[in-house]
Amino acid sequence: MEEKETAKQDKISAELVAHVPDVVILATQELKDLPAVQRLEGVLMMLDISGFTAMCEEFAKRNLGVDILTKTLNDYLGHIQDTVLRAGGDVIEFAGDALLVLWAIEGNDSEPRKGAIAKAVKCSREIQKKCHNWDTQVDVLLGVKIALAVGSLAITYVGGKVSHHFSTSGETVNEVNQAEKYCEKGTIVLAYSAWRLCPEKKGVQAVRLDDKHVKIIAVKKTWASEYLEQSKIVEPRKAKALTQQAALRNIELKTVDKNKLRPFIAAPVLHKLDGNQPLEYLSEHRDVTILFINLVLESAHDHAACLQKVQEVIGAAVLQFQGLTNKIFEFDKGTSFIVLFGMPGFKHEEEVVHALHCSGQIRRNINSLPEVKAVSIGVTTGKVFCGVVGHPERHEYTVIGPKVNMAARLMMYYPKVVSCDSETRLRSKLDPCHFEELPEITLKGLDDPGQIYEYNTSAVSRDNSIPDAKSPLLGYNKEFTAGILAVQGASTAETGEKHSQFIVIQGEPGMGKTRFLRAIMDGANKYHMRVVSARPSVCDASTPYHTVCILLSELLELSGIESAQSKEAELNERYQGTALMHQLCLVNNLLGIQLTGSDAIERMTPAQRNLQLHKLIGKIVSDTELDHHEGTLIAIDDAEYIDADSWDYLKDFVGDSCIISLSLGPFRKDESTPKAATEILQDQSTIHMKLNGLDPQCMEPLLCQQMEVATVPRELTNMLSSNLKGRLNPSWVKQCIANMLHHKQLEIDTHRVQPACIIAHGIRLMELKVPPSLRDCMIAFIDRLSETEGMAVKMASIIGTSFTDDVLVTLMSHMSSDKVHQSIGALLSASVFFYDNGQLRFRSSTLQETAYSLLLDKQRCKLHEQYAMYLEKKYLGVTSKTKSFFRKTCNRVPTVRMADTSERQLQLVYPQLVTHWRKAGNKAKTINYLIHAAESAIALGNTMQAISFIFQAKKASPSPAQTEHLNALGARAASSLFVLRKKRVDMSVMKMRWRAAAVKAREYYQAGKITSMPSDFRMKSDERTKMKEYRSQLSLDEEPKQPCLPLLDRIVSCIPSWIYFSIVYLLFLYCYFLYAY
Repeated sequence: MEEKETAKQDKISAELVAHVPDVVILATQELKDLPAVQRLEGVLMMLDISGFTAMCEEFAKRNLGVDILTKTLNDYLGHIQDTVLRAGGDVIEFAGDALLVLWAIEGNDSEPRKGAIAKAVKCSREIQKKCHNWDTQVDVLLGVKIALAVGSLAITYVGGKVSHHFSTSGETVNEVNQAEKYCEKGTIVLAYSAWRLCPEKKGVQAVRLDDKHVKIIAVKKTWASEYLEQSKIVEPRKAKALTQQAALRNIELKTVDKNKLRPFIAAPVLHKLDGNQPLEYLSEHRDVTILFINLVLESAHDHAACLQKVQEVIGAAVLQFQGLTNKIFEFDKGTSFIVLFGMPGFKHEEEVVHALHCSGQIRRNINSLPEVKAVSIGVTTGKVFCGVVGHPERHEYTVIGPKVNMAARLMMYYPKVVSCDSETRLRSKLDPCHFEELPEITLKGLDDPGQIYEYNTSAVSRDNSIPDAKSPLLGYNKEFTAGILAVQGASTAETGEKHSQFIVIQGEPGMGKTRFLRAIMDGANKYHMRVVSARPSVCDASTPYHTVCILLSELLELSGIESAQSKEAELNERYQGTALMHQLCLVNNLLGIQLTGSDAIERMTPAQRNLQLHKLIGKIVSDTELDHHEGTLIAIDDAEYIDADSWDYLKDFVGDSCIISLSLGPFRKDESTPKAATEILQDQSTIHMKLNGLDPQCMEPLLCQQMEVATVPRELTNMLSSNLKGRLNPSWVKQCIANMLHHKQLEIDTHRVQPACIIAHGIRLMELKVPPSLRDCMIAFIDRLSETEGMAVKMASIIGTSFTDDVLVTLMSHMSSDKVHQSIGALLSASVFFYDNGQLRFRSSTLQETAYSLLLDKQRCKLHEQYAMYLEKKYLGVTSKTKSFFRKTCNRVPTVRMADTSERQLQLVYPQLVTHWRKAGNKAKTINYLIHAAESAIALGNTMQAISFIFQAKKASPSPAQTEHLNALGARAASSLFVLRKKRVDMSVMKMRWRAAAVKAREYYQAGKITSMPSDFRMKSDERTKMKEYRSQLSLDEEPKQPCLPLLDRIVSCIPSWIYFSIVYLLFLYCYFLYAY
């Protein structure tokens, strides 16, 4: 057990080391206070990938997928970094398509510098030799521009308690950045500082570009041999992940303190490592909002202190709005920050709005700093690749995609504003007054960026009210009755009588908590209670006493009064001469007023004043009630955003006739729940109501309410019900409807007596894709699950809509079965899965499709292969011997059927094997199981199904032997089809003849020509015997008239069997060639 734990910790340490450069690992051993500066001497190499932007744009045009783009980039970067690591370089920073590499030098002697320059130049030549004109799948040739400089630089460390960041700056960084501007694809340019110390210049063919820059053309094979022999470049070998010791990096893992490295690692990576999850499943497609923030800093101020101050401002805003600071870099586009919204573990339904609000707050707060001259922010939204990029021994967690490039372009081309693309504007759902169109500018590498907007932060308005209900509450009847009884109990409670103090309405986002809270408020109005409401947002979660101030302003009727003097005058006029007035000075700091207090209050200590303030709040509630009020209901929506200080005062509002109703969503994972909130939630008198969604029968009335119409098409109801199975999430339904209305797939017909929803002409609802907004909601739901539960959902999405427990245990073999079963139980409780006839099923097929879309193609192939192997082992008994036999012969896998596996079971298993091996990319096994499926279908008489399998197998280019076998199967299928058809024709003819005779017999019986007719005449029996019996009774010499058969049956009945067989076979061949070509 100890060995397993040690191995696990070594693996985590190795992965942490791979995310951090060598110089930072060394610095963390002595790093204590921030900001801190590490001074270094060395050779800097800046590599810029030429053609990266064009490649991204071409990938987007061809819809090849971000994972293929990432694989291409990883292959390219892997070769570059492998060469760098073998030459002793340290990759200290990534910035999309650029790298910064350092060869550190100790001391000021010229000889070590010359040796480092020699290694850097040699490494540059190797990179250009290997990576120049690198071909890609989109016919874009990649190349590298390399610049070198030597001198001093500084690595600045900034951050807080949770996260740390580092940035490289200094004169050498500026020099190498300027040298890169002289580079062209495939060239190496040295700054004067590097050329001045370059050894053996006679062995270097170079061209002077100007007084400060030199371009290297060629070097002799024996150039700088004495320097290169002193530190031999590692021989090329296959790169592998870190184990006990770095293969290419001189780092001893046992000496590394991983706790000091953790603050430098992105939170999603830490979550995966802590949950013992493979990092490969961290790579996925997802819709993300990207912020590129560029700062122009005043050079007169201390750079480290300035960067720390800026980081604190940006970090506070990012934390408040639930984003993630990805990195800081200063070597490419000045001082820049990359902030991401919607990353794993940070997904939110309102992330686009959060990103815009965060941008506005950052811009306002940073503009107030004297150390900053200007701030520019570019915001884009779209699908990107999120994952680990780089070499197995040195990589970083980042995002890649055209939208990332676009955000960087907006930041540089639209200075001193918050600019955003049209997708961000659309998904934010903010009022158009928040946006102004910006002039069109040609953006490098972007053919059609669309309209660009400036986000106007001054137009942001706050509305703390809970919206009125336009229609009655749907569903939740039991919960609503319990809530109204609690409110009624508070309104009728006598002085000193106990009643429920808190009603907590919980549920996943979109379940209708706000609408339910509004219904409780309307019910309280009917009992003549005063209703006071507050609606904090994510912007207020870190503002101390925000919610308490809102509630006090509502109770004292100060809402809407801006100036402190007006508030003071209002309070003096209303409460002059009352006992309450003498104590209101205690709320001066909360309300921003300056009322005069009594001498007793002035003599109190801060602790005593705080105690009196707690008592005063309850007194304010009771003393401000009017005579006709039967009590007070305080309603707080989105209570998860109540600040920690306000939670401490909530209990003080509750009195003899006051009750608080909280609409509470999930608390943030990265923050601890306030102690006062935990006490309220765990109090026995608190009434908890869990909203799990509406009954599926509410779909039609829900649609009518959301679109404000009287009727909706049945096709729309059926389509949404099939995609959103189980309990309904009203928000998810609303997302679908809003998307269809926006794209004019649905229309509102107002010409009728009552408005009605109709489907637009030419639209087939069942063929529509899931809208991005709904997909974002589902991804946010998956992100809120634990790491194990989220992994179980993604694994299950591979199988389909139904599966068993043991399948998930097999696919999640890296985890214990107990932990997997615990996750399944949690997902059953969360209504993600449900049991149906002993099998687990997804409640929502759309959720299953969304989870599947998060996986990369490589991950899907691997999981499909694992599941196919599971089916082989369970139903076919395929062993390692049969697998090796298949690999050797490349022919059909010999199927070893399990004893308890019937032919009908195999008929169900073979199509699954075909599907999963095809998606796994195994062509040979796909053909093999198509043949088996065709054989099984013929054996069971499913001839048309067999013909379909044969067509699919022939289209997959089988071997000659397999083609011959398929032709034989085709002949058997055609023959079976003919026999089946002949039987049906014969039965049809006999049946019609029998009916004609029966009719004739009935006519003769009614005419008295025969004396009796059996009652079972029309029953199935020996038809020929009965025909002879009645012919003899009737004494008929002629045959009954030939019934009128369908034309095709009459024709077929006359055709000889061999001709019919030939016609069917020719049709079979015709259909095959038509299908194949």
